[in-house]
Amino acid sequence: MPIDRFFYDSPFTTHQKVQLEGIEFHHLAHVTRAKPGVVLELVNGKGQLASASLEKVEKRNATLYIEKILEKPKPPFSVILAQAIPRIQRLDFIIEKGTELGLTELWLFPGQHSERKNLNEHQLDRLRTITIAAMKQCGRLHLPTITIKPPLSKWEPIHFSSFFGDLSPDAPPLLQSWQQNPPKDGIIFFIGPESGFSDKEEEILGNLGANGVKLHHNILRTDTASLAALTLINHLNY
Repeated sequence: MPIDRFFYDSPFTTHQKVQLEGIEFHHLAHVTRAKPGVVLELVNGKGQLASASLEKVEKRNATLYIEKILEKPKPPFSVILAQAIPRIQRLDFIIEKGTELGLTELWLFPGQHSERKNLNEHQLDRLRTITIAAMKQCGRLHLPTITIKPPLSKWEPIHFSSFFGDLSPDAPPLLQSWQQNPPKDGIIFFIGPESGFSDKEEEILGNLGANGVKLHHNILRTDTASLAALTLINHLNY
């Protein structure tokens, strides 16, 4: 786990001075209690990791001086989770663990059986905060994006390898479908809400080009299914 890593939402340049404010400043000043002269790490979620020395800590902000920068390109393989909006506590879990498991994009859409049909700005800000914390904890340098999408009935055909969790007994395992036609540039995996996809939604998914696959012989909760899909994708694309 990275030690004393902080988030700053802007591109870095060497010999640049930056000011930490808000949550990141609170963590630096009141949790880690860092003192001037200590060297810390800054990440911006855009593939940059900066080594920075702490120059001063004031009442509401801290000034750091960037000494060197490490850059990492975006992963060549996109892992997109298209998740029907679940209960908020399960969504918190999905984005936190999904970030650790290499999720690159989270698409949220209202499912026909979703108890919650939308998210307000406060809830989206909370998800972003959770994502940033998970990114810092797991050591990755690219922050997953979170996008709100319309209901499936309003989607255009997908020109990307895509799958959805299918509970029908004749659905093939993800491994089998992957081996028959390995995704090249990335994958979209659709997960239904707590009550699953409706028959109409499964029909729409098929028309969009998504293939129904089985993740496990048991019926999985929506948050378990999301993490199972991401884990299998990571293994198959390793």
